[in-house]
This record gives sequence, structure tokens and C-alpha cells, in this order.
Amino acid sequence: MIGLDEHVRTLVDDLVAVKPTLRPEDVRTESSITRDLGFDSLDLVELAARIRDNHPDFDLLRWLEDAMSSEVDSVGSMAELLARSGTAQEEKR
Repeated sequence: MIGLDEHVRTLVDDLVAVKPTLRPEDVRTESSITRDLGFDSLDLVELAARIRDNHPDFDLLRWLEDAMSSEVDSVGSMAELLARSGTAQEEKR
């Protein structure tokens, strides 16, 4: 099973790939993807496409709904969703 830390590292790599002006060391789990890191809707769509390579069931809209209802659109909240998704994928096997 892949741990949350590994999902965070992979997500940081994806975030930097979408927005090359970011430095990995500047991305924190508590960083807001939209406010702190400056991702707009097009960046989020590109990020979701990258994430789906490893998590075909990733649902950007689900994460956005969760993020907006809790007002937490952090790197950590997305990594947690990916970790839960990864666990679900492993259980299906």
C-alpha cells in the first residue's frame, strides 16, 4: 500500500509539472492549491489529467466539492483523496 507521504510527493511533482514556476520545497501540505499556489481552472484540469494517469478514478469535481464545502483546497486534502482512491484500487485487485 502506498502511504500518504508518497501521494504527497507524487502530487508535488504533478503540481510543479503543471506550474513550473513552483519549486517543490515551496509546496506544503497545508498550501492552498488555488490561493497559495495560484492554480486556476485550466491548471486544475491539466493537473487532474496528470493525476488520472496513476489514478483513473480520480474525480476533480468530487475534490472541488469537498474543498469548497470545507474551505480547504490544500495539497494535503488532495493527497488524502488520492490515498483513499489508491486503497480502493488495491482492494479491487
